[in-house]
Amino acid sequence: MSGLEDIEIQAKNIDAAVGEIIDVLEDTSKGNMIYFNGWHGCGASAALRAVAQRLKSSKSKFDKVIHVDCSVWKSMRALQKEVAEELDLPHSVMAIFDQCDADDDFKGKDEDSRGVISDIRREIFEKLASSRFVVIFHNGSSRYIDFYECGVPAIPFLRNKVLWTWRGRFRLGLVLDDGELEKWSVQTNVFLNPSPGREEELQDLVVREEAEEVVNRTRIAEPGYLNHKVVQQCAMYAWLLRRITSATGLDFYTHGPNYWVCDGIIQGQGNTSAWEIGNSLQRNMYLDWVGRNPDDAIYLDDLLMRNNDIDDDRWVYVTHKEPGWSDTVLDPVVTSFFLYADESPTNAIPMLPVNMFQHPENSKLRVLHLSRCTFSFTSPPFVHCAQLRLLHLDHCTNTTDDDEHPSQNEDMSCFQKLLVLVLRYTDWYWPLSEKMMSLMTDLKELNVAGVKHWSISDLCGDIPSLVILRVTANTVTIHSQDIIKNNGASLLNLSKASLLKTVSLESCAELEQVAPFMLPPLLESVNFINSGASAAKISSISFRGCSQLKNILLKGNLGTLEELDLSGTALKTLNLREVEARNLKRLMLLGCEKLRAILWPPEDKRRWVLEKLQISTVQSASPSQNNWEEKIKEASPTAGSSSILTFGASPLGTRRIGSFDFNWYISVADARLMWSLLPFQLEIKRNFVYLEIDSSPASGAAVGRPEVAQGIGSQQQFAQYLYASDVFQEEPQAVSAIKGVTSWMWACPPIPTPSLQDWYFHMQDEEKMERGSLQQQHNTQRISTSVALAPVLMCDNAGMLYVHDSSSITCVPSPQGARWRWLKWCRVERCPKLCSVFATPQLSSDQITFWSLSTFWASQLPMACYIWN
Repeated sequence: MSGLEDIEIQAKNIDAAVGEIIDVLEDTSKGNMIYFNGWHGCGASAALRAVAQRLKSSKSKFDKVIHVDCSVWKSMRALQKEVAEELDLPHSVMAIFDQCDADDDFKGKDEDSRGVISDIRREIFEKLASSRFVVIFHNGSSRYIDFYECGVPAIPFLRNKVLWTWRGRFRLGLVLDDGELEKWSVQTNVFLNPSPGREEELQDLVVREEAEEVVNRTRIAEPGYLNHKVVQQCAMYAWLLRRITSATGLDFYTHGPNYWVCDGIIQGQGNTSAWEIGNSLQRNMYLDWVGRNPDDAIYLDDLLMRNNDIDDDRWVYVTHKEPGWSDTVLDPVVTSFFLYADESPTNAIPMLPVNMFQHPENSKLRVLHLSRCTFSFTSPPFVHCAQLRLLHLDHCTNTTDDDEHPSQNEDMSCFQKLLVLVLRYTDWYWPLSEKMMSLMTDLKELNVAGVKHWSISDLCGDIPSLVILRVTANTVTIHSQDIIKNNGASLLNLSKASLLKTVSLESCAELEQVAPFMLPPLLESVNFINSGASAAKISSISFRGCSQLKNILLKGNLGTLEELDLSGTALKTLNLREVEARNLKRLMLLGCEKLRAILWPPEDKRRWVLEKLQISTVQSASPSQNNWEEKIKEASPTAGSSSILTFGASPLGTRRIGSFDFNWYISVADARLMWSLLPFQLEIKRNFVYLEIDSSPASGAAVGRPEVAQGIGSQQQFAQYLYASDVFQEEPQAVSAIKGVTSWMWACPPIPTPSLQDWYFHMQDEEKMERGSLQQQHNTQRISTSVALAPVLMCDNAGMLYVHDSSSITCVPSPQGARWRWLKWCRVERCPKLCSVFATPQLSSDQITFWSLSTFWASQLPMACYIWN
């Protein structure tokens, strides 16, 4: 602590401590970076919140009080946004956050890697430069934060102060990045710490305040339901789970809320399920340090035990090495029981005593976690524990060598109320049989790892309540005769699990196909991981039409995968970085309106050559209209066939294109998605490509008369009937009236039949720019960068170009040196701000542009004077 001024807080309660802290803040002789550690790590967050409230509600020596709670850390950008909101920056400035986040979505940046925005940094600096301010900061990250990065001039000679803490929400132990503790000690001027002699007087209060802080931030349960006692019990239980995690292989962040719910600590409230409350509670509590800081963990446990009226005998955990553990008889009040090996396992697996569960009729046992023990699978000792909600069996063995273990006990009441079943390397087939699955009508989560004589095809029965399924095959032998076959291919059938939302399959090497007609309608998240060195057998993965699917993770050696169809899903980012799929030939993403980025493997691992790439993110004209499904019928031919791209024979003059191969179809609502296609420039150039940028509801694969955007129509200065074909079709009697009139515009000549390497480029309106100087500057930059990628791929490949209904475009952008050498047909209409159709070509004197142009047709361009200028 050298270099820090250590100041002891003498207060006997938090309210008095707040007063002392404010005195330090307002003392100009003290340094400007002030750290508050709380009472052994507790109460710091509550104290900082109270300081902020008092300074904001009363007259202080500071012009501005900026309170930023980032206890749940997201990113530096999220921190900067919190600061901007505290300063009440204009809406036009705040909108830049959304624009930059959208850009980063298209770049595939993770949320936690998003940095500060330089223009916002300048706005914050200008707002605070002439003010005396204090920043009160809850730092939930694992590193020291320099507020100058965000634009906050926390400079000593300006007499501005920063009061902050790493503590809060039971974060008694600190797990920091390398070098951050040293950085903290150098940058911090004042260390506030309560007086050790008075610490015990505040313990009860600060623990309650810590729990109340978690309650206030959870904000999901009905008011009054989730109180500090519930939170304290969850913290105690989490401490117990973290203590046994290393010995049992339990993943606390995956399974922790299950234990809270199944033990009965957390219950559903109103329309909010117990799992929603548990997951939210876990996100707002810091307990990852418990297994790494044993002294702090014991201190927390002592505090919680003293401040809770929970029965000490309710949760019981014993280890194999404890003397007399086999004589344990569970009291009826026990709700959770853990038996585990807390040291390296031996070949000798102890027997689970039959008399351990002597009072099953009065038992309140809800959670049973057994690790490395032996019992009779035919008649397990806990068979009559009818209140069980969670059963976790890890490396348990049968007393006999019988492989099938059909239970002769027809009661099996221990399974009837199960909510969660976990079988890890426990070769007990019977609980996973179709008969037992039908018995467990309330089962919401099933976790299976390494169970012999069982395959995922056994889940083809009715599992009405199942929400989460995790299967790790690893050493599991999946017998081919047990897997559903479709034309000889092994399929995954989960069609009867109507509520299933999450599926994780690891090392299921025998699976050959995933077909959409065998998937549940509510599926939201899928992991398919091959952790083995040899390639998985799967050749086709299709989640087509799974409209709720938001996340998919493919990982490992999928060397036989040829087709991946994610059409009609709600994916935002498709992450293929960890996939080895050297034979992938077809990737379909039609109707993926929310798609923002495709993340490809590194170049040295991206060995496949795509033969078909179909992407459409253009919104349907109506929510119920699945245009992409119709396109699939026409645009997904079998290998060697062709398909027809149809443009409605409308008064706009667009005609049907002849038959051609439709393998490369890209229709995007935002050109920034083109960033994801840069790795495939060479492949794209070798194929016929339909490329469309269209943010209107109706896409261009079947273009009729588009709706003219409001503001465009008002600028039209043309007669009601512009095209001669309109007159002929709608008012035949007017034919005689136009004889001799030459001002009518005739329909655009039809699009020529494309060759194999032609491009058809269709560009329609992008989002309108909003007013506001800084925001308009960002919008202009965004639009220029979003369309900049398309010309890179377009200008030297486009054979046909159609630009229409754009309220923002001033010219068709093109890079320097663009020659448009293959452009044969060009149509431009209804672009009110278009000054010249093309940006001025930057060519040398001996170069020729528009070498192949044979048709140029323009209409309703009120400001245009030149094709190029």
